[in-house]
Amino acid sequence: MEQNPLKRLIRSPWGRVALYLLCLLPVLIFRPLTPTNELKYLAIADEALRDGHLWCHYLDGVVYADKPPLFIWIVMGCRLLLGTHCAAVLELFSLLPALAILLIFDRWCSRYGNLGGRWLFFAELSMWLTAWFLGSAVVVRMDMLMTLFITLAFYTFWKIRSGDERPADRWLFGLWVFLAVFSKGPVGFLMPFVCLLVYAVIANDWRAFGRVWGWRTWLILIAFCGIWWFNAWMEGGSAYLQELLGHQTFGRAVNAFHHKEPFYYYLYTIWYAAAPAVFFAAWAILRTLFNRERRAAMDPLPRFFLIIFTSFFVMMSAFSSKLQVYLLPGFGFLNYAALMLLRPKSC
Repeated sequence: MEQNPLKRLIRSPWGRVALYLLCLLPVLIFRPLTPTNELKYLAIADEALRDGHLWCHYLDGVVYADKPPLFIWIVMGCRLLLGTHCAAVLELFSLLPALAILLIFDRWCSRYGNLGGRWLFFAELSMWLTAWFLGSAVVVRMDMLMTLFITLAFYTFWKIRSGDERPADRWLFGLWVFLAVFSKGPVGFLMPFVCLLVYAVIANDWRAFGRVWGWRTWLILIAFCGIWWFNAWMEGGSAYLQELLGHQTFGRAVNAFHHKEPFYYYLYTIWYAAAPAVFFAAWAILRTLFNRERRAAMDPLPRFFLIIFTSFFVMMSAFSSKLQVYLLPGFGFLNYAALMLLRPKSC
């Protein structure tokens, strides 16, 4: 019997990608840009092009070291190629990474986990129903780009840990970590390092941790960060470098000057920031914790995902500066872990 075309579309990862693009295309074309964030990045790019700044950025002549250069370079490059700012094109640098994240998790959880068929479609719909994931996928911001590189870093780690790595993967892990840092900032380094360190302690898997956090990763980070910081110092001087590495890094973490919130802020915002995945996860975790057979039968991958999300959640709660969107890199791990725990073994 010939398969229903809709079912065939849903079962194909690229068919689902085309469906998501079609659904979100009107948003990309007709949504107005927000003046407080998106138009600000466009203004910074225009000022950099006008004044010939590449590594240092300014807004109305005032130092703007809040974000690394990568996303501003993307805005600058689009302006040079198109002759003007095109919101729909710039939004693709959030939407395409969001689609890539879903494809990575699909491949990851079907190859090493127990998800397949319609369960992958359910997982993707759960992500799209998460307001901060959907919102981050259609705005001109760098959050989704950083989340993509962080997801790639963890996926590369899991392939290495499982013995399925390619020769280039040990180099790629360090490259993904650097690109995450170069997209948004220190969280791109801290999340892969701290969460994998916690995993190594809990799972007693120091061998895998040492393989990804070996000399190759540190060489890439030191070399590329050195190039970035040296050029920022040459272009903006010591004051700019101090603002970039000191005020914008340690200042935000210890005593934030923007978005300062108490340590328990995410304990109540997570319920709407990560809905509906957080409700699936709460039920799946409670059901597993209070059932000895389920605890014993838990697969390594959902356990890994839960360790990653929990350690990331605690780390972000310890920082002074907080926004719901800062939890974006952890949403995928929470969502897919929940569905792997909820999926019947026989299904």
